[in-house]
Amino acid sequence: MKTLRRLVLCTAFALLPQACASFHIQTPGGFAELSDDARYDYRATNADGVVLAVRAVANEPEAGLDFWSRVVDERLRRQGYVGDGPSETLHDARGIPGTVFRYHATHEGRAHRYVVAVFVRGNKVFVVEAGGDREVFDPAAPAVERALRSFRS
Repeated sequence: MKTLRRLVLCTAFALLPQACASFHIQTPGGFAELSDDARYDYRATNADGVVLAVRAVANEPEAGLDFWSRVVDERLRRQGYVGDGPSETLHDARGIPGTVFRYHATHEGRAHRYVVAVFVRGNKVFVVEAGGDREVFDPAAPAVERALRSFRS
């Protein structure tokens, strides 16, 4: 039963319909906004392939930040991401609390970094994510962190 419940929760997040996006994020210097991916409400990349993205999904089942943070973290860990320390609290530009996770993984022999922040505001869950090869992500990390702090749900 416990395994089934986890499967349902993780699948639920992946299958949730996108919500009407109502947010703002500052595109970092050196990044260009992309508009060709219907899976995201916002997406930008730098010339080295570091990607910053935002998804707004319906808060269904209706739950709070702790629930959605756990869903995201467990899903990523099952996909092979390894946490780089404990999660952190980050407030968006409106003061809404969120949870930030930092991960690393190896894909096709290459080291990757991945940062994800989760915010819940009313009937929406916002997932802000950034990732790329470690060698190009690490120099871009300060710009990514500024973008995370600029997010407003």
